[in-house]
Amino acid sequence: MVSVVYCTRESKPEHSEHLMKMFGYPKVEILEYVNKGEGLTKYYQKGLDESKYDIVVFLHDDILLETKQVAKKLTKLYEKNPEYGILGVAGTKYLSETGRWWEKRDRMYGRVYHTHEGKKMLSSYSDDLGNRLEEAITVDGVFFSVHKKRLKKGFNKDVKGFHFYDIDFCFSNYLEGVKVGVHTNIKVNHMSIGETNQEWEDNREIFAEKYKENLPVKIDRTFTGKEIFKVLVSGKSIEELLPLVDKLKQNNFNITVCAPVNDTEERFYRRLAMKNVKFVPISQPPGYKLGDGKWVLKSPNGDIPSQTNKLYRVSEVNFDVVHTVDYDFNKNLNMLYPDIPCVTTNGDIEEIITEYQKALL
Repeated sequence: MVSVVYCTRESKPEHSEHLMKMFGYPKVEILEYVNKGEGLTKYYQKGLDESKYDIVVFLHDDILLETKQVAKKLTKLYEKNPEYGILGVAGTKYLSETGRWWEKRDRMYGRVYHTHEGKKMLSSYSDDLGNRLEEAITVDGVFFSVHKKRLKKGFNKDVKGFHFYDIDFCFSNYLEGVKVGVHTNIKVNHMSIGETNQEWEDNREIFAEKYKENLPVKIDRTFTGKEIFKVLVSGKSIEELLPLVDKLKQNNFNITVCAPVNDTEERFYRRLAMKNVKFVPISQPPGYKLGDGKWVLKSPNGDIPSQTNKLYRVSEVNFDVVHTVDYDFNKNLNMLYPDIPCVTTNGDIEEIITEYQKALL
């Protein structure tokens, strides 16, 4: 049995009905608090105190659930993992001295859908975790749950407004030994893209100062041996990369090849396609777009024409590893993807996996 807490500026009976349906009536209690701008921590603590059940879920009022029997799934997670006190759908194993939880993409886990202006997008911070949990330091407040009897700290009422309450709550419990985890077996659609503002920044600065003796902090990644790594493979030609691609395909890794375009290598392009391997030209690597003087960059100060033959970072990428077979390529790609570890090993698949794991630690 599960209690669900959310705040809203105006009562939303239709939202409560949606939650009741998706959590699985009658094993759910919905606590709606009308909040006229008093901040979240007051009402979240009130919900924690007034809820009838040990498992309590906190979520935004613009969340749509796309998974049924949520109460049953959460109950099973807490039963199978009695050491955990806080669970969320997105989180991180690394928290820097700034308090920004997304600073190391390779330490992030979880999956959240966002719908904005009619377009649905998936923020995929990791592979689907199945029914297992990934230990974290903090989770995002968009949707998270707690087991009341396993908590050591409540919500900090000194955190004002609607931002950073989640990081403060999770981290204060984490420091007291409460285990925090991420799961992906509940699909959440946030009807917003989520943005920071000055209030978020102010609360972040207060948090960073409060915990400056404890930050940064990290949890080493754990490996099951069944990971399907996302690998960007790069070199001078497709032909020289094919032996490496063949090795990586032994473990069904998700591979993108980035190399110069060569008209003489048509048969090698076909081989990549047959292996379900994506090819991207090195002149325009993943996440980048080559300027041509025609398309423009959007900025707060207006449109800025792109410069011909200049690379612009236009989107995030979520590769686990960049794998090259050439030192110069390794050096260049390190500059393009400074937050993604680069390796150059060319051993057998077991050696390669070991190098990946070392790099990701």
